[in-house]
Amino acid sequence: MELIDTTPPRTLPPRLVLLLASFSALLSSLDSSVNIAFPAISAAFALDVPAMQWIVISYVLTYASLLLGCGRLADVWGHQRVLTWGLLLSAIAFLGCGLAATFPLFLTARVLQGIAVALVLAAAPALITLSVPAEKRGQALGIFQMSAAIGFALGPLLGGILVDTFSWQAVYLFRIFPAILLAILAFSRTALQPGRKGHQSFDLLGALTLAGGVASILLALSRGRDLGWSSPIVIGLLAGAALCFVGFVVTEMRARYPVVDLGLFRRPAFTMANLLNVLANCSAFAIWLLVPYYIVNTLGYSAKIGGLLLTACPAATALVAPFAGQLSDRFGTTRLSSLGLGLEAVGLWSISQLDVNSGAVSVIFTLAMVGLGLGLFQAPNMSFVMGSIPREQQGVAGSMTQMMRTLGVVLGVTAASMLFASRRAVHATHLNSPRGDDPQSFVPAFQDVFFIAAGLCLVATFLSLVRKKSATGKN
Repeated sequence: MELIDTTPPRTLPPRLVLLLASFSALLSSLDSSVNIAFPAISAAFALDVPAMQWIVISYVLTYASLLLGCGRLADVWGHQRVLTWGLLLSAIAFLGCGLAATFPLFLTARVLQGIAVALVLAAAPALITLSVPAEKRGQALGIFQMSAAIGFALGPLLGGILVDTFSWQAVYLFRIFPAILLAILAFSRTALQPGRKGHQSFDLLGALTLAGGVASILLALSRGRDLGWSSPIVIGLLAGAALCFVGFVVTEMRARYPVVDLGLFRRPAFTMANLLNVLANCSAFAIWLLVPYYIVNTLGYSAKIGGLLLTACPAATALVAPFAGQLSDRFGTTRLSSLGLGLEAVGLWSISQLDVNSGAVSVIFTLAMVGLGLGLFQAPNMSFVMGSIPREQQGVAGSMTQMMRTLGVVLGVTAASMLFASRRAVHATHLNSPRGDDPQSFVPAFQDVFFIAAGLCLVATFLSLVRKKSATGKN
């Protein structure tokens, strides 16, 4: 069977490919600038705080559910073309968000933005792995991860400046021009792409059933906190997710060209690498849920200072990621991934030791420790997963790493919020407080959540240390 030739054109230097993919990742991660604009958006559309969650849900559910399908589309149609369309759609979505006159129109633009970022993140990592030799894959993916972390760190600071100087619309509009420039560069690559040979069909039914299953399970996890897990809506979503996943498996087993080769999950090392990706991000996301409240409400820092303190985590990730990728090319991925998870566990445990008397230096140190751990883990783990999947399926490989990360984030925010609420109620009872939200109960509940998060990350470290080596991918 002759496969589509998706190898990037040799006339374009690999460094330019890496630059294109990395800046595309940075542009996508700059969506962290939106959070600081929530109060202004809420005021502009006359919304209460609970309604603001749909800004996140509409975006995250869209791109998470479409990632694997878009990855397969990139493998079939061409990674350059998919990236070009993703960047162009991003520019249109940014314009739509910035000019939206009503909240429904705004959410529609956010859905379009989710589709766009799914296309971008499905194509960008594949372009990198197809443009560099296998022995340099980790280093290149480390730079990719560094770019994403830089965007994530800069987003809140840029967002605050733009909102204060202009308006909330600016957090979207400022990204239009970079998106167009990157699309032009991506389009120039498409024009140079050599003619493809052979043909593979796109499994539309498989992509739709997978998207429906992922969207339903993530929406159920998000809404379960507010509606209760016995709510008919939540139960219906879980049932729908189960049906979609069953349909997906049946479809993939019969499809000549499936979206995902399910045989990959028969490899213990491959399955474990994806599980560790989920656990690492699930453990760490409690930081973004609870630490802002701790910094502002408990320690009394301003929102701007709090934002600067929070950048310690992604900044540390950005600092170490390229070196971790380079080291993984030389020494393999397992030991670095295990070391990263161990450092993350230590950092999370250190956060659990913070109290009302802790200072800014302690907060920065603990957050940086978690960031260093994530940086040491992410690039080697991503390199292993993408090295385990054939070159003609690199779009699917990159999409899988992004989807597992997103699944970990959603599980993390759901589990951490539920655990925090239950532990705060317990501590409030011990304090003989009639209110479950007594300020004195915040810190002990905060400490409990991060102690358990550290334990979960420690389990991930153990699993990483004892996993078996695989014949595919570099351990």
